[in-house]
Amino acid sequence: MAKLFRLRDLFMRFPALDGLRLGLLSWISTHPAQFFTETYRITKIYSPASQDYLKKALSNGETESPVIFALYHGRMVGLMGLKPRKKVTILVSQSRDGEIIARACTNFGFSLARGSNKYRAFQGGRELIESARSGQNLAFTVDGPRGPRHVVKPEIIRLAEVTGLPIIPFVARARTTYWMWSWDRFMAPLWGTPIVYLFGDPILLPPALDDETRERLRQQVDSAMTDLRERADQAIALV
Repeated sequence: MAKLFRLRDLFMRFPALDGLRLGLLSWISTHPAQFFTETYRITKIYSPASQDYLKKALSNGETESPVIFALYHGRMVGLMGLKPRKKVTILVSQSRDGEIIARACTNFGFSLARGSNKYRAFQGGRELIESARSGQNLAFTVDGPRGPRHVVKPEIIRLAEVTGLPIIPFVARARTTYWMWSWDRFMAPLWGTPIVYLFGDPILLPPALDDETRERLRQQVDSAMTDLRERADQAIALV
């Protein structure tokens, strides 16, 4: 039986051709997104307890006290409003598709850590820890890389435990958006639409955690994210 031809096999056979593909797709991922992002009308809503943390974490000078931004995989567009972007490190997969995202994120000005559960997980975790120790804020998708959607996984608690950084729950919501038919129902805001950013209270981890405490903290982050998501749905109608 003849083997089914796949375009992917052609790119894999010729590295130069694959390089052109990656370059083209990263350009497409970068410039239209940047074009749309500049039109969004962003309103940021902070919990009282988060303001001091964010002032230090996203100051124009040297970052005094970095944090971990906890966000949903499908609301990653909210990262575009975290500035200065060079102070935010994002974990991106080492896969071929991840390379497209990595190039786009670099073009946007973010710092990167490379790795995922499937591709070089240890390296990705180590790079995140090193970034935190150098004063970088971390952005972590709590339900990634493959869901279930809007369910916080234990990894963010482990990351906060190792780095010692507080977790800041963060949810973005656009008024007019296209919800993609992906597992995360990715939010793609339309031209010029208002977007609200909601930042929740910081969650600090106590020392010497046991498994029961880790699970309690995971549930706390999950509850905080759910609350922000519901409040964002209400707030977007008012801006």
